[in-house]
Amino acid sequence: MTSFISLEPEAVMAASGMTAGLAGEAAGHGGQVAASAAAVPPGIEEISVANAAKIAEFASQASAVLEAGAAFQAEHGVAVGISSAVTDLADAINYAAIGQII
Repeated sequence: MTSFISLEPEAVMAASGMTAGLAGEAAGHGGQVAASAAAVPPGIEEISVANAAKIAEFASQASAVLEAGAAFQAEHGVAVGISSAVTDLADAINYAAIGQII
């Protein structure tokens, strides 16, 4: 069993881009949920008004959760991209140092 880790920075950078895409998609769904908060009660009786208020409250909460998730996903995408760049730079530095020794 080997203790080495094999990593392809290009693939990790591509994953970073896909993660950013997922963040955008999640943010879009947050907007869709927010639109459902505009539920209009079908009648003026108390039950319809109460149900419309519950729908609006739930939609508001769901939208907040989706927006927070989208923000976290975007931060994760940036972190993955940075880690790929740092790994690529460290590999280049190590390769240059080993090249001088050999």
